[in-house]
Amino acid sequence: MKTIKLFLVTLTLVNLVLSCKSNDNPTDRTDQTVEFSDTAKMMTANINQKVATTTLTETATDLDRNLEFDYNLNFTYPITLAYNNDTEIQVTGSAQLLSVIESLSDTQYVTKIGFPFEVQTADGTMRTVANESEFRSLVDSADADSDGNPNYSDTDDDNDGIADADEDTNHDGDATNDDTDGDGTPNCQDQDDDNDGIATANEDVNGDGNSANDDTDGDGIPNYQDTDDDNDGIDTADEDVNGDGDPSNDDTDGDGIPNHQDTDDDNDGVNTADEDNDHDGNTGNDDSDGDGTPDYLDTDSDNDGIEDGNDTDADGDGTEDDQENDGNDGNDGDGNDNDGNDGDD
Repeated sequence: MKTIKLFLVTLTLVNLVLSCKSNDNPTDRTDQTVEFSDTAKMMTANINQKVATTTLTETATDLDRNLEFDYNLNFTYPITLAYNNDTEIQVTGSAQLLSVIESLSDTQYVTKIGFPFEVQTADGTMRTVANESEFRSLVDSADADSDGNPNYSDTDDDNDGIADADEDTNHDGDATNDDTDGDGTPNCQDQDDDNDGIATANEDVNGDGNSANDDTDGDGIPNYQDTDDDNDGIDTADEDVNGDGDPSNDDTDGDGIPNHQDTDDDNDGVNTADEDNDHDGNTGNDDSDGDGTPDYLDTDSDNDGIEDGNDTDADGDGTEDDQENDGNDGNDGDGNDNDGNDGDD
């Protein structure tokens, strides 16, 4: 008899523990209250409109990314939503939420959500949202440029002078999946889209307030997305000669054009791209006279006292520049580069 009583007591305790664990699980809440939420209504309507204008098929992954960057959250499911006719729906995952959002119309839209619910914020923090005030405060905190206008209503999230719609590089209607420098922050919220050390807003060379129409090297890639603005073989980030993290204030020849936009950085009459003497595609590692200054910044690359623009043997190897392809003697085999022979005798 004592054994049976002990078994029953043990069973009761086990059930009690399991019950407590179940109630502690945020995905199995019984304490939710479904309440009117202007934030839920606004958010689902905004995403519905965004999905409608996207040229590619929206996926659950796309939805999660939009929620993260525009609203600073991803839901921990399930969540409870209710339509304007008070019909409630348990949403068990991102795919189902996307389906709900896609089905919204002028006659059927979300008006309520069950509080409290759990989210993961953009920085990875788990958070319980207890009421409408906390919900709105959370989504309004997604403000990439800290201008007081939250991302979901800001037409230029990062205040770089380029409208978010124009930072949709792949033209699929969703600017949050365009990330030129692959740093995890979409261009529309990245203040240095190509990570070259120059803020996108400061790549507005012509000063018209729009960095998207500035393309120094005419390669079809605007400077703010071009890692080599002047196509001289040296990445813009590597033209930061003074090492202060900002290549825009480096102007070796003092001509008013920063090196990263200057095709002849040292104004020696030889284009920077043509000072790649070893032809490895990197002009920055060529230093003919070994003085520590690369040729493209050195007005006298071979240190012979003659500036490169006037020097017929710029690398100082004893071979005239116009005969550099022949070995050392001008193609005529006489061992003399300066004899006036054209190499055809």
